[in-house]
Amino acid sequence: MLSKPELTVLSRLSTHASGNIVQRKLADDLDWDPGHVSRVVSKLADRELVVRKQDSGRYRVSLSNAEPTERFADLTRKFPHVNFPNLLSGSTIKLMFYLNAARTAAELTQWTDVSRATVYRRLNRLQNVGIVTKRDTQFALTEQFEELAAFARSLVRHLHQQEADEHTAGIRLIWADVDEYLFSCQTEPSAALFYQTGPDALEQYGIPLLTQESQYYFGSEEQSEIAPEDLVCHMLLIDDGARYRSYCLLLIVGCELETETLTRTAERYDREAQIDLSDIVQQLCTYLDSKGEESGAKLPEWDTFKSTAADYDISV
Repeated sequence: MLSKPELTVLSRLSTHASGNIVQRKLADDLDWDPGHVSRVVSKLADRELVVRKQDSGRYRVSLSNAEPTERFADLTRKFPHVNFPNLLSGSTIKLMFYLNAARTAAELTQWTDVSRATVYRRLNRLQNVGIVTKRDTQFALTEQFEELAAFARSLVRHLHQQEADEHTAGIRLIWADVDEYLFSCQTEPSAALFYQTGPDALEQYGIPLLTQESQYYFGSEEQSEIAPEDLVCHMLLIDDGARYRSYCLLLIVGCELETETLTRTAERYDREAQIDLSDIVQQLCTYLDSKGEESGAKLPEWDTFKSTAADYDISV
């Protein structure tokens, strides 16, 4: 996420009257070594959160118009008495990402991969300054600070988009959480940071499809491959229409995926899905278990599905 020095620079620029400041003056204002300021500003500029331009032999620094920058600037101006750099640095922005709704400490610990002790310590600190409130076992942002979640979520998407933009073109984010994201693009990424998914990835399971206009990739700091149960979820996140649901049915049968595995995987993606992914997966499993007797919208007739499966040498 963002370090305390990075947030400090953003905070200072947010409250500067002229909207831009000479980099050396910024160092003086913060009482920092000029070299340290240069490194921090360079990192922020690389992330497109600030703009640095040379003017008469001096560098001038200003905030960019990126969404997370504007959201953070609004917060800084609205609450000048709050030391956001101290409060949000490190893993706290990850907590903010998931505090768009009331959450338990156990949920935050599991989803952020931050230790339970650290989660409690940071939540208690946020409670002490009136940013977070607790009701029963759940923590939530207080009403006046709900914008913090929007800032964190826009920052995460911005950083994911920027990372993907560095390696391919025509990026469209489809799904994202703190450490993982699914996106479409027009060209194959130039670095081995991403895993191919979506329709093109079905070929490795004996379900070859015609080439799509877009390609789909998954960026993850936690996974080393795309498991078939992940691919089912990715397919539905890309398109939950009848055609893609049929492909998912073929994949489920062909890989002999268990309902429990699919359900558990769907629940993980459901946190940030725009569709009820868990419900759709349950519909697919019910359809297969009942051999088409319990069907619904966007699912094929059983005989039609059996015929399609036979075309791919998949036994139903």
